[in-house]
Amino acid sequence: MYTSYNEACGRDCSDLMTDLQLCEKAGMDYIEIRLDMLRDFLKTGTIEELQNFFAKSHVKPHAINAVYLRQDFLREGQEGAEDPVMQDFLLSCEVGKAIGSHYVIIVPPLDPSGVFTGDVQEAEKDCVRILKKLSQLARPYEMNLCFELVGLKKSCVRTIEAADRIVRAVDEDNVGFVFDSYNIYLCGKCNDFSKIEEVQSEKIFAVHLMSADDVPEEEMGQDKRCFPGEGVVDTDAFLKTLKKAGYNGMASVETFRPQYWQQTPEWVIENAYRTVYAALQKNDCL
Repeated sequence: MYTSYNEACGRDCSDLMTDLQLCEKAGMDYIEIRLDMLRDFLKTGTIEELQNFFAKSHVKPHAINAVYLRQDFLREGQEGAEDPVMQDFLLSCEVGKAIGSHYVIIVPPLDPSGVFTGDVQEAEKDCVRILKKLSQLARPYEMNLCFELVGLKKSCVRTIEAADRIVRAVDEDNVGFVFDSYNIYLCGKCNDFSKIEEVQSEKIFAVHLMSADDVPEEEMGQDKRCFPGEGVVDTDAFLKTLKKAGYNGMASVETFRPQYWQQTPEWVIENAYRTVYAALQKNDCL
């Protein structure tokens, strides 16, 4: 597998060009670019600058993060280019094609109330409908969609089995998974990753690797993420299961930890690289 850095780790203490330069210095193989940080960069920078960087750098762009779906997205009357979700998607595709990224992370609908109270089966049907349409829109850009289950109660797609049902129903070669160790854990503190072995292995497009603090379920959230090897998520079992399933792609450190945002970008990226490399090495994944 290959080391990768997700810009969420240093979101509030860094910027895109700083992250690119520090990932190159640290030895990262890939970087996942955040859409908000990409937009900030493009206020004064250009796509050509990004092309020039990647043309000379060891580090390469992987997925662009993230497009957050709504259940009513792409329904009749909701298909306009002015829709913020469509704007995010098209920006991901346009920049992705230009810089050599071929993946965009797609997040299922999340209920802002904190608990998804809708019909889960209907929500899954909406995910299938939307992903089918986005699949076709992505083809001219040579982009692949990485569908990401989220284990929090506000999500309509919380488990590997649910994500697998959706991806199989979409049945498009450019629609697959990103498996996130903490997002799986978030559903009932699950450290059993064996269901990964039952999905179509060629559809595992990306992996997010991190652990998390040991807190009561009602306190669990994305802000509790930490670097791999330091918390309660069994990242060893996660990596071993992926390896057994035949996955040999990137493993990207993705945290949203406020304490990390108070550090320097150098500290964040050096520790992200150190911990992801150590986890991959420990589990014979390099």
